[in-house]
Amino acid sequence: MNARKLGPAATVIVVAGAVMLVGSFLGFFTFGSLSWSAWSSRGYFPLATLPALLGVIMALQVVLTTFTDVSLPAEVLGFDWTQIHLVLGIQAALLMLCFLVLNHGVLGFGIGFWLMLLAAIALAVGAVMQSREPASATPR
Repeated sequence: MNARKLGPAATVIVVAGAVMLVGSFLGFFTFGSLSWSAWSSRGYFPLATLPALLGVIMALQVVLTTFTDVSLPAEVLGFDWTQIHLVLGIQAALLMLCFLVLNHGVLGFGIGFWLMLLAAIALAVGAVMQSREPASATPR
């Protein structure tokens, strides 16, 4: 096991990924006393679940490369992990912002939505922070 610790950007990504996963199981949309999670087939199942999956992928990559002896490839399809994190973090934030501006009629947002929105923004911020760190500080 590595004796390395998480840097500030990696910490933001891991915490935001965990909050994103927890928030996805809470009420994403509400209608009176009813609520639907991001995993509910009655809501926007594939689209509402995607930001949570992106956050889990980002957090899992950081945790695996920091705390275990797992050796992931330095590049995936020509992109290094910093670039992948930027794309995934920004995509998660954009998806959640799109839900924010979309007209949902009588449906309201639940606590799960708000947690996922904040976590998605944090993922994007963590990815930008990670891209500005020196190359030696970024876990690979």
